[in-house]
Amino acid sequence: MRVVPSPRIDRGTQDAREPPIIVIEGDDTVFSAAVDEMAQAGWHTVSGFGGRTPGSREVRTGVVRTAADAAEALLAVLAGAGAVIHGQSPRDVLDRLLDDLRHVRRVDVRYDAPAQAPDLPDDAWAILAILADGRTLGDAASTLGLSRRTADRRLAEARRAMRVDRTVEAVALARRLGRR
Repeated sequence: MRVVPSPRIDRGTQDAREPPIIVIEGDDTVFSAAVDEMAQAGWHTVSGFGGRTPGSREVRTGVVRTAADAAEALLAVLAGAGAVIHGQSPRDVLDRLLDDLRHVRRVDVRYDAPAQAPDLPDDAWAILAILADGRTLGDAASTLGLSRRTADRRLAEARRAMRVDRTVEAVALARRLGRR
């Protein structure tokens, strides 16, 4: 039997048989949508991270509020499960969990998105697309014929308009909005 994942999971670098890891930094509707997406893609979703050894095609789901919750989620992933994690812990706990999960395999981080794409100059969208390709801000400035300082200002404008603090969040949001 050939497994065909949903388009959201298959982003080129992740093997279709590899259990997905999704971390939600959004509200309950974003979390519920991700859990539903896993079920529709044929993954068996199990509430909670602890307990028995995960079975084949199993995705554990739950909320991470503390460092202990984060450790349970990480152990489930290390045991072979996929995970849909609703991050509600302090920033340092969530950042540490994300770092640890990224050492295991690719992590899809999802945020609350604005209802529509913010009104940004074309060069701001282009900068985000270049960064999404793994290139540097200096590369983006050079490619677009901008000074590094102007590129930095455009990036700051994009983060403000998207209401995010980090560039990686802006890049991820631009991807979700289809602006790549």
